[in-house]
Amino acid sequence: MLIVFNYLKGRKMQIPKINFLEHLEKKSQGKKRSVSKLFFYPLTFLAIFILVFSFQVLLSGESVEENLKKINIFSNFGFSVSQDKLLKGENDDRVNILLLGMGGEGHPGPYLTDTMILASIKPSEKKVALISIPRDLSVPMPGYGWRKINNANHFGEIQKEGSGPEFAAQVVSQVFDIPIDYYVRVDFSGFEKMINELGGIKINVENGFADPQFPTDDYGYQTVIFKQGWQKMNGQTALNYARSRHGTNNENSDFARSKRQQQVLQAVKDEALSFTTFLSYHKISALMKMYQEHVVTNLDVWEIFKLVKLGKKIDKQNIINLVLENGDTGPLYATNIGGAYLLLPRDMSFYQVQQMVKDIFEPAQVAKAKEKIKVEVQNGTKIEGLAYQTSLALRNKGFEVIKIGNAQQQNYEKTVIYDLTNGQKAAELENLKNQLKTATTSNGPESTIIYSSNIDFLIILGQDQQTITKAD
Repeated sequence: MLIVFNYLKGRKMQIPKINFLEHLEKKSQGKKRSVSKLFFYPLTFLAIFILVFSFQVLLSGESVEENLKKINIFSNFGFSVSQDKLLKGENDDRVNILLLGMGGEGHPGPYLTDTMILASIKPSEKKVALISIPRDLSVPMPGYGWRKINNANHFGEIQKEGSGPEFAAQVVSQVFDIPIDYYVRVDFSGFEKMINELGGIKINVENGFADPQFPTDDYGYQTVIFKQGWQKMNGQTALNYARSRHGTNNENSDFARSKRQQQVLQAVKDEALSFTTFLSYHKISALMKMYQEHVVTNLDVWEIFKLVKLGKKIDKQNIINLVLENGDTGPLYATNIGGAYLLLPRDMSFYQVQQMVKDIFEPAQVAKAKEKIKVEVQNGTKIEGLAYQTSLALRNKGFEVIKIGNAQQQNYEKTVIYDLTNGQKAAELENLKNQLKTATTSNGPESTIIYSSNIDFLIILGQDQQTITKAD
C-alpha cells in the first residue's frame, strides 16, 4: 500500500469532482489534500460503481464492504455508516430502487430503456425481490397518454436533460402504486467500456448456443455464437452474451437470460474488486470516468454503503424473482395495435399487477392476486347504464365481470351483494363492499333470481349506487 501512496505522491493529478462527493470536497477546500484522501475518492467511487452495475450480484454474494475491509480501507480513512440514519422507505420496511439500462449514444433509441428492474428490499426479513418490468408494457404517462413504459426515460430527457430516470420512477410509482425511493440508470456503452478497462472477464459458458436474431445498431439482425466452456470475453462479447433473447439449446427464456446476466455481473465484480485492480490507479480512474459519463443515480454515498451493509446480510435463497408476463396465468396479455407489439393489463386494470408487487414478499398473497374474482352485475333500478358504469369501475379495480344486465325487478333501494362462495373469500367480499361504498350482503339469492353459475358474487344495484357512481 505504501508503494501505491508513494506513486501517487509523485504524480500531479486532479480527481474529477463527482456530485455525491461534493460535501467531502468542501471539507478539503483551502487545504492541501492528503495522499489518503486522493486515494480514498477513487476507492469510494469503485465501490459505488460496482454496486450500481452489479446490484443483483452484490445482494447474493460477498459485499463490496468485505472486499474493501481486506485492504483496511474503512479503518485507514475512518469511513463509517451511521446506524441512526435510515434509508428512504426503511421506516416502512420496504426500500424500492428502480434499475434502468439503456443503449446510450450510438444506439438506436439511445434513451429507451431495454432493461427495467424494480428492486425491493425488506430489511427486517433480509429479503430482496427483483421484479422485471417488460419494456413493451403500455402504461399511462402524464402528458403523453398511453405509451410503452420504456419511453418514460426518453420523455423525461426531452423535458430536461438528466431527468429521465426521475420521470421513469414517477411513471413506475403511479402504475404500481408504490413509492420509488431511489433510481440508478446505466447505459450499455458504459458497461462495455468498464469490462474493457478491466481487461476483460472470464465466463464459463455452461450451454453453448447460437442466436440468429441478435439486433444490430442499424435495426438489423446478426448471429452471435457462444461455445461451451471457459472463455475470456471483452465488453461487447460479454454484453451480447448477457442480452441474447433468442438463443438455441434452451437459452431463449427469461430465466436463462437472467442466469447469464448474473454470470456476467459476478465476473465483473470478481475482476473489479480484485487486489490487482485496487493497486491500479489507471483502472480506478478509468472506472471513475465511466461512472461520470454513463451512470445517473440519486443515491448518496452513505446510502450506497448502507445498501451494501444490507446486501451482505441477504442470502441467495432470500432473493425473489418475478417476471411480469403474458402467459395463461400472467397479469398481462399481448396485442398488436397499429403494427406495434404491446403488453396490456387484463381488463385494462393494473390492480392485479399492483397486488402482486405489493405482496411480493408474501408468496401466498401473490398466488391469490393471480386469481380473478368473478362477479355478475345486475341493474336493480330503472337508471339507464348503471350496471355498465359500475362494471367499468369494478374492472378497473381488478374484478372480472362475467355478465351485466337488468335484474328481474327494478325496485331496489339499496345495493345487495350475494356471496356465492360460502364465506370462503371474506377478504375479497370486504374489498368489493369498499369499492361499492354501500352494500348489504346475503349468503345466497332467492330461488327466483336468475344468475350465472360460475361467479363468486352477484351484485344487484340499488338506487343508492347512482350517487356513488357519479361521485367516482
